[in-house]
Amino acid sequence: MSITKFKRGVVHADTVEKTSAYTVVTSTDAGKIFEVKDGNDVTFTLPAIAIGNCFTFIYTGQDGNGSITLSPNAADGVSYKGSATDNKDLILTKATAKAGDYVKIASLDQTVAWQVVESKGVWAKEA
Repeated sequence: MSITKFKRGVVHADTVEKTSAYTVVTSTDAGKIFEVKDGNDVTFTLPAIAIGNCFTFIYTGQDGNGSITLSPNAADGVSYKGSATDNKDLILTKATAKAGDYVKIASLDQTVAWQVVESKGVWAKEA
């Protein structure tokens, strides 16, 4: 069996580390991976939907020691587990956060809601 070694690790050069509590994501960030490290609770405000944009958010800290909140534009939603509601967040809570949990969202063919296209971990929709 062979072993593959990645020069830059699994998280690659387009990764943007975020440690501040509040981060505004713009359309020019499309394709980037936003990494939240240990001990940080970060809220990302998403841009208005533009078809073709894709963003990934990953938690790499210790289990239960950080959170990620994705907050869509007031006119947009995040479609996850069958439904989307305008202006409601998608949340990886501190209580359920595990290293390696992530979500990838994209604006595929509509301008109604961000679509969750991949995820790992326990993500919750804002009530």
